[in-house]
Amino acid sequence: MAVSAVESGVRERRRRTALSAALHAVSHSVAVVYCLLTLTQPHRDPMLAAYGCALLAGIAGLWAATRVTTKASGYRVSFTLLMITLVVAAFGAYWDGGVTSPAALGFVTTAVFVAGYTPELRLMLGLEVLTVGAYLAVATFRPAPPGYVFVYVSGMLVLVSVFATQTRTLARQRSQLRALASLDPLTGALNRRGLAEFARHLFRNGCRPGPSLLCLDLDNFKLVNDRHGHAAGDDLLRRVVAVAREALRAEDAIARVGGDEFVVVLADTDESTARTVAARLDTAVGQVAGISIGAATAPADGDTLDTLIRAADRHLYRAKQERRRAAEGRPLLSGRSDVPG
Repeated sequence: MAVSAVESGVRERRRRTALSAALHAVSHSVAVVYCLLTLTQPHRDPMLAAYGCALLAGIAGLWAATRVTTKASGYRVSFTLLMITLVVAAFGAYWDGGVTSPAALGFVTTAVFVAGYTPELRLMLGLEVLTVGAYLAVATFRPAPPGYVFVYVSGMLVLVSVFATQTRTLARQRSQLRALASLDPLTGALNRRGLAEFARHLFRNGCRPGPSLLCLDLDNFKLVNDRHGHAAGDDLLRRVVAVAREALRAEDAIARVGGDEFVVVLADTDESTARTVAARLDTAVGQVAGISIGAATAPADGDTLDTLIRAADRHLYRAKQERRRAAEGRPLLSGRSDVPG
């Protein structure tokens, strides 16, 4: 699961970078065709040279996109292409007669692309200011009829606002969907997917000490559902997660991996600290439910999520057997026979 998530992220970054390069290449291909259709107009040689170089840069960007592995590398490729586009658009518009020429549309396409594909708001605003500034610079050296610049800039700002709003709405929705895909809908704890992603970051960053992992299992949980109904069981699971979170640090995580089975991941925690946290959890959760805990710590018990879970599960099984022998017949709802309120 963790490996596939990494590969999916790399593919998405490459796709977005390739799209940026493709749009760059296509826009300058159109500009080259425009120059060929108007060869009798002045300055066509330097314009063809500039647009041709920009087209080649877009093709090079398509190749570079296949090598992208991180957000930073993707941003570098897209930013380089954007700067080339702005410079070429400015010179193209200047050589073609100023901001009233068709070549000035390069500023519009650049502004729209920045609004639609720049995730960070401050970066987007900075690039939009740079784009509009380049347009105004050309307008300064090649004056346009009164009101033309105002209407053109206003139109760009309206388009930027629309595209930026749409993009950020979609980004929020995607973020919410990703969060929902990583959470257990009943308790709000991580699910298996969320657990794998959380653990991947810990192991990738090389936490020392640890990380440690605790497997938690509620004692006699089936009796709650049988005696009081599934609604009572669901309420108990939610209370267990809430109480467990209060006993954990902000950097730790709890995941529900089965009906009444939970996994707690403790960042930067050695074996001794893991035992202390396990005892604290046993005391806190024991106020609402009987619980058995098994612990494992990297690298002694394993160096992957799966090996740690297997090791902690073995310890959990032994702890559960000992607890059953010590408290045979003990009800799950600590000291109570009614449904927890």
